[in-house]
Amino acid sequence: MRKSSIEKGKVVLDKSGLKGRIIYDKETAQAVIIDIERGKELAEHKTPVDVFILVLAGKGIITIGGESHEVVKDDIIDSPKMIPHGIINTGEEPMRVLVVKAPHP
Repeated sequence: MRKSSIEKGKVVLDKSGLKGRIIYDKETAQAVIIDIERGKELAEHKTPVDVFILVLAGKGIITIGGESHEVVKDDIIDSPKMIPHGIINTGEEPMRVLVVKAPHP
């Protein structure tokens, strides 16, 4: 067994109002926690593998392939590989999402 914490995750994104940390990194999958400050945006981008996004805190808008959905805590969104996707924090509080990529990119 291995115990860790989000704060110990390897920082892979550190821009104004955005911080991403890898919390799981195996051959079969990768998990990243992304914190998005109020009013900030994770710009649309593509990934070479399927992704699912779990909203852990806050609320916002997730856009996938030009289709936008309002999301709140506990919502899960599926994003197929190579489809542009992005997240905007529209709430008053910080937004935290768990992004799982499988298989590992």
